[in-house]
Amino acid sequence: MQKKFKIRKDDLVEIIAGKDKGKRGNILSIDRKKDRVIVSGCNLAKKAMKKQSEQDRGGIAEIEAPLHISNVALVCKKCGPTKVGYKIDGDKKIRVCRKCGDTL
Repeated sequence: MQKKFKIRKDDLVEIIAGKDKGKRGNILSIDRKKDRVIVSGCNLAKKAMKKQSEQDRGGIAEIEAPLHISNVALVCKKCGPTKVGYKIDGDKKIRVCRKCGDTL
């Protein structure tokens, strides 16, 4: 069974711990087995890349490295980084901000 996380792909998150603390970016991918997320433009690591074709250049490239999911917080439009709660609206389950109650 897959683990459930309260944040999803393309959510705006803020990094709350580590070398990039305070940076914001969208989630590119989630690794549910290792509890890790990749955030765009954050936690950059240098990687040696091999030349693949005539157009593709090799050398050292910067890629986004995975972060543990506990080190990111979902960002609410009104109040900034927040925890996620849920509300049942009819037959739908909606994610809401714990601070202001606004839908995420």
